[in-house]
Amino acid sequence: MNKFNKLLLSALPLFALTLMTSCDGPGTTIEDTVANQMVVEAISQMTTTQIDSFEIDVTADIDYLGKVYDDQLAVVAERHLDASGEVNVKVNDLFEDTTEGSVEVSASILAEENDEVLVNSQAGAALYLSEGWAYINLTEAEELFALVEEEAPDVLTMKTHVGNLATFLEIDPEEPLVMPIDVEEMLPYMNTIENISATQKDGELTVVYSVTMNDVVSLYMKVMEDSGKYDPSELTSDEIAEIRTMITQQLSSLFNITEVKLTIGVGEDGFLSKLYFDVDIAVTVPGGDDGGHELHEVDASLHVDINNMNKLVTVDLPTDLDTYTEVPTEEEPT
Repeated sequence: MNKFNKLLLSALPLFALTLMTSCDGPGTTIEDTVANQMVVEAISQMTTTQIDSFEIDVTADIDYLGKVYDDQLAVVAERHLDASGEVNVKVNDLFEDTTEGSVEVSASILAEENDEVLVNSQAGAALYLSEGWAYINLTEAEELFALVEEEAPDVLTMKTHVGNLATFLEIDPEEPLVMPIDVEEMLPYMNTIENISATQKDGELTVVYSVTMNDVVSLYMKVMEDSGKYDPSELTSDEIAEIRTMITQQLSSLFNITEVKLTIGVGEDGFLSKLYFDVDIAVTVPGGDDGGHELHEVDASLHVDINNMNKLVTVDLPTDLDTYTEVPTEEEPT
């Protein structure tokens, strides 16, 4: 089990515990419980299979607006953040001596407070692997160093010898990932969601979960039940309904859901092929004794596409790698 798999999959149980609905289009409709089982099996396959070659494309966007109101509902402070980024990964034979790969990153950020621009920056960086060497290109990252108030290194294109990555990183690529919870234990939570839409076309399963406040309450009560804080068998249906109403009122006073959607794809090969998380929510934070409050609105997305698992990947390396400056491992900047 390689290190990348562990990083990628460590957050999957948390995502799966907040699942949701929606999805239309051509293809064969798959029953909810069957689709959930197929997703769980794909997660299990990802955690138990040594993956050495793959393509990963990640895009992320966030638009955040925060406002502070006084007791007269006048805005006394306002903050805005608009950020986006992309990560493109291509790797062949990750833990072999013939490793070849590329990781290219780009990002932009605009942060404002009370109409004053605090940050307006764009940056990029790249990492290449070839013949036991790691090549780093930071020529487009100078704005990033300025943002974190660090001095940029004198050399912006550098290389260092890493040899076999498994040895260099001191990990065993054949070691299976130990998940924080049993993957099968996720199923009851997934099946709690009322509306799940799943279709299969050309061997590709797409499951879309869109959460509502009702789903959040159901998941919350399920967690309470499993933790021993709530036993529905000891309550009447009216008492259960009363508890549900109370929880709904409490949560609704704190946040409003416009959209929270998780899309999971499972390829014909049984591996995860897609992980999309889209959220549009508003959170209200009550103020103190002054009677004001804060409103935080977030419209964000994280889309991960996974392709060519353990298949030959085309990696395009720059033609000028021989011009990169060698930096001994012990001197390599963080």
